[in-house]
Amino acid sequence: MPTLPESEATGPAAALYADIREVLGVPVVNLIWRRLAFFPGALEWTWAAVRPLYADGLADAAAARIRESTPLPDLPPWPRDMLPAMGLGGAETEAILRMLASYDRGNRLNLAALGALLQALEGAPGGGSAPAVGGAPRAAVEGELPPIPAMEALSPEERALVLALNGLGNSGDTVVASLYRHLAWWPGYLALAWVQLAALDRDGRLAATIAAGAEAAREASAGIAGGLDLPAKPPPSAVGEAVGQFVRGPIARMTPVSLLLLRLLGK
Repeated sequence: MPTLPESEATGPAAALYADIREVLGVPVVNLIWRRLAFFPGALEWTWAAVRPLYADGLADAAAARIRESTPLPDLPPWPRDMLPAMGLGGAETEAILRMLASYDRGNRLNLAALGALLQALEGAPGGGSAPAVGGAPRAAVEGELPPIPAMEALSPEERALVLALNGLGNSGDTVVASLYRHLAWWPGYLALAWVQLAALDRDGRLAATIAAGAEAAREASAGIAGGLDLPAKPPPSAVGEAVGQFVRGPIARMTPVSLLLLRLLGK
């Protein structure tokens, strides 16, 4: 899937990427934004439309509602010594936790805000109850993350593991989730994640969690759609297609996954 990687963004695109990171409070530009940046004018139009949802706290409130309304499987956290036993020290574990927290935050915010945009683009009537705004500070994720490795940079075994993970809970979308590629810095951790998620996928619990989260997101998104600032100019044709593909596919799929992986690490 053609995208504009963060490392290749210059000029206006780099400025938009910096603003996205700052406003969302995450150290990575999620794949949906990198995809939109590939199409002329798509990133600019979409970010102008949804930025107020993030900046005004509406997306944060809706993201909290999604988290509260998504029932997760009742799993015990992994033993504290599991990652050290895999050769992952304190610095590596902190980096994994920071990465999971960044994707958890970014996925839920984007699912809420871009879900609201999708409903507006498709002419869906409002009606969801608006979440309360204010009170809690923004839970920004501090610190840096390593770059996302390209699939071509991974070993054949690592690529196979990323694709195996990407197939779990996947009802047919072909987008390879950035989180799995990003976590390929630590193949041992990826293997542990596959063991846990594959069991949930096999007995249907992962699919049920994803479906429940998607339904919670639709309700939360409907409640904040009034905060959109749609530009007067019609959107580039790629906007509706890309937003629909991601909201219904990888973002909805990965939102509960990142939260599950955090829970397994005791967060």
